[in-house]
Amino acid sequence: MKEIKSGIGCSSMREMLKDCLHEIEEKIAKESRLGISSGFRPLDDLTDGFENGKVYVIGGRACMGKEEFMLSMIDNIIQKSELPVLLFSTKKLKSEYFSRFLSIHCDIPTLDLQKGRLEPHQWKKLDRGIQTLDDDTLFIHDSLGLPLDELIETTRKCIKEKEISIIFIDCLQMIDLGNEHESPSERSANVMRSLKQLAIQENLPIIVGTMLNNFSDYDEDYDLRRPELTNLPDSSFIGELADVVMFVHRPEYYHIYTDEHGEDLRGIMQIIVRKNSFKPLGGLILNYKQETGAVIMRKETSASTPRSIRMEDLMENKAVRNLINKFDLEEFSPF
Repeated sequence: MKEIKSGIGCSSMREMLKDCLHEIEEKIAKESRLGISSGFRPLDDLTDGFENGKVYVIGGRACMGKEEFMLSMIDNIIQKSELPVLLFSTKKLKSEYFSRFLSIHCDIPTLDLQKGRLEPHQWKKLDRGIQTLDDDTLFIHDSLGLPLDELIETTRKCIKEKEISIIFIDCLQMIDLGNEHESPSERSANVMRSLKQLAIQENLPIIVGTMLNNFSDYDEDYDLRRPELTNLPDSSFIGELADVVMFVHRPEYYHIYTDEHGEDLRGIMQIIVRKNSFKPLGGLILNYKQETGAVIMRKETSASTPRSIRMEDLMENKAVRNLINKFDLEEFSPF
């Protein structure tokens, strides 16, 4: 967290402006993105990547591919950003998650890997894939009904010893506060507050999955099956305390194979951003390979190239010079 400079606990216009301009400087240096890339450019364009001090909630009903989406992002971060990732598994053994991760990373069908019935060409894929993995990039901690104290202690220990840069937690509802007298709503609120505090104190992003309430069995309307903030369990707490809320949705699972425009929905995953603090809402469509669990960019998706901005050019901008002079910002580093 930034240090509060005023003795009365509030900041002046000049102090806040300097902070704002520092963020602009960082975005220019990182191609208009502050946070860690998810590996999916359209999602990064919406969220600015995974930013330090923020909590990201990923919701999805059963069999939507929420965990595969998280594992695919972890694979992207390890390969492209080369940053150490810590995954908390609250529902599966670490060996199960790692097997699923290898299936995605090496492009080998999950069932073949689990049963050990690999063809010679798949052994080659496995060998090539493992050769690209660094020993200090992915760490998995498994604990059924993960105690919150254990999560916090493990996080801080791994940050100190492994220099972890980003945290993933597979299921919010499986984190145990150890207080049996609290209602489910109170537990969700307290867990979210603790995660937010941890993200701020340790200056890293936390991505956590969450279950969703079931829709009515008689609901056959395609649009009504798409998840909304109201589908979050204890939505008033999770939705309010999260910085970003996105949903994973696969219409194909419900035997919906085309949308209202006749577009093919088979083999796709929709990512729907329903909350995005002070940033636009939106969504993207990704390809989902059910046999491996891999979530990948669609080939037809064209990512826009960010416009290059140089600090030297800003120095020639009259509006920038006016800001510097008006707020006495000569000591500001870019200028």
